[in-house]
Amino acid sequence: MNQFDGDAQSVFQGRDVSGGVHFHGQRRRSALSQLPLRLPNYVNNDRQLRDLDSLLDGDGDWPRAARILGEPGSGRTALAVQWVHKHLGEFPDGQFFVPLAAGADEAEQEREALRDLLLATGHDPDEIPGSVEGRAAWWRSWTTGKTVAVVVDNGLTVRQIEHLLPGHGRSVVLVTDVGGLELLSNAIRTIVVEIAPMTDDAARELLVRLAGKDRADEDPDAIRRLIEVCDGSTTALCVVAALLAGSSQPAARLVRKLTRDPSAPVRSVFDAAYQRLSPEAQRVYQVLGVHPGTGGVHVAAVAVALQEDEEDTSDALEELVRARLATEADEDRYLMSGLVRSHARHRAERAAHLVERLTGYYWARALRAEAVLTPGRGWRQEIWPDLTVPDGDDDGAAARSWLDAERANLRAVVEAAFAAGELHRVCQLAIALWPLYERGGHTQDMIDVNRCGVEAATALGNDLAAAVLGFQLGLGHRQRAEFDKAAEALEDALERARRSGSETAEASALETLGLVEWDRGHREDAAKLWRENLGRALGLGVPRRIALARFHLAKALLPDAALPLLDQAADGLRSEPYNVTKIDLWRGRKLTEAGRVDEAREVLRAALAVSEAGRAHRERGEIMVALAVLAPDPLPDLRRAAEIFAHHGFTRERADAEERIRSLTAER
Repeated sequence: MNQFDGDAQSVFQGRDVSGGVHFHGQRRRSALSQLPLRLPNYVNNDRQLRDLDSLLDGDGDWPRAARILGEPGSGRTALAVQWVHKHLGEFPDGQFFVPLAAGADEAEQEREALRDLLLATGHDPDEIPGSVEGRAAWWRSWTTGKTVAVVVDNGLTVRQIEHLLPGHGRSVVLVTDVGGLELLSNAIRTIVVEIAPMTDDAARELLVRLAGKDRADEDPDAIRRLIEVCDGSTTALCVVAALLAGSSQPAARLVRKLTRDPSAPVRSVFDAAYQRLSPEAQRVYQVLGVHPGTGGVHVAAVAVALQEDEEDTSDALEELVRARLATEADEDRYLMSGLVRSHARHRAERAAHLVERLTGYYWARALRAEAVLTPGRGWRQEIWPDLTVPDGDDDGAAARSWLDAERANLRAVVEAAFAAGELHRVCQLAIALWPLYERGGHTQDMIDVNRCGVEAATALGNDLAAAVLGFQLGLGHRQRAEFDKAAEALEDALERARRSGSETAEASALETLGLVEWDRGHREDAAKLWRENLGRALGLGVPRRIALARFHLAKALLPDAALPLLDQAADGLRSEPYNVTKIDLWRGRKLTEAGRVDEAREVLRAALAVSEAGRAHRERGEIMVALAVLAPDPLPDLRRAAEIFAHHGFTRERADAEERIRSLTAER
């Protein structure tokens, strides 16, 4: 039985979440320098570097920003990183790098980027808010009074950048602008720095530094032609330098090779670099080109795609790094720039076959992670009783870490599998990724993956899979407070569950649909669904399912009927402190409703202590609201509740608390 009532990180996205006082838990050791390595051979852009220096001038403790404009491959990111490295002493509180990806879901990117920033600054992952607004408020709170540098690579929209801005203080934000950020100056003091194509003198200096002076001097005319071929692209120049350094052949011969197709000079640079690679490195190059997703690619994924030894694959990846066709983003993880990746994808032989193998790698690892993290969930076993989980030795921490690291790739793999018609794997991946989504994180991924899953299951005629994926989809919409969409998905899931003949799936759909109807304010409809759910649970005879069904139904009943059900539910869930806290919250509400004020206060205060220890933040705020009802002066408890809701991104609950505060204040 799955419990779908959410937890303290299952939140609703909304607007206008502001800060307040937050008492942080124990901090992990911070990692406050996230910049890529400084380029030892950086040349050109002296004027742009001086322009960026103006960010350090002037009075006032407020952040300021720079938009860095330029063509792809012009070195926008390198300029930003180089400038921060040059001024490390100006930013003693941290230097942060936020890579974004064009075309990906903006809100989800912001959520993930803010989570990474909060983790880097020592926040415990279990206490980080779920919403963009909550995380942005925490980031502003942590940076207020500090001096940090933030490089945002590939900024897409002003709203996106606004969420990443630090709080009050002399911090600097450098944004590599892909277009559309003209109004950023409305949110923060902003300068614009534009990178022109690399000058011939700077290009020659770069070739001298990377290929050596002897190679650059041996044929000045050939070097001039090579610079023309690169057309000011820093990326292409670096590849040409690697070609020169790695060969003793005359530079003129390289010119002839690169100018055979005058219509595509930059592509010819990558063609020449590709031809110089070993056969093993060429195959790895192709895999990186067709790999779904924008995240770093682990050597293990490439090795599986090629059916090669990991050590041999690692050697080939290092060859790509030396040829300046890839970079090592993290230990054993590799990235390609957009220009190179496009070329690699064009070069790939049997691309569909490689994508199929990559999909198989992520599918196997995701199934193993799900088996470790949610062994008792049961849907995989019920839907596919003959499906064998591939062997592996991951423990819970390793499985969770792998899911977090591969999140962006996993979403892209599901979409690639769907496009390729691998519908069974789409469904199985969507089920397996539940541990990644269940606590309210990655909501847009959750919606998109499960929508793909429902479509795939429908095409396969698998009603049970479509039902389970349907109520996972409904829960994604519920996390976003999209209650009408959630109800639509859950009503469809309920119908599919009934067609499948699975009483377990039908009961789960009833329970979850009841939660959404309750959220929508349809109390009688919720009570009807929960009564039916309890009947199903009693018929199935599963103690935990029965306890949860009693708990949900009690919410909709009068105190005399509700309190005995809550007692029975608590007895059945004694081993689950979080669920007992929620039960005690409702016991306090029902006791208050019955006029048993002293008992209610005692129950709620005990529940408050448990919620604080267990970081059940939403319940903690709701308990404060319940205690406010019992207090002679409710305002202090309501203000504390609103503060908790604001910091943790519970927008709807915060709005309700603040409305009560305004109403009470107006009456005085």
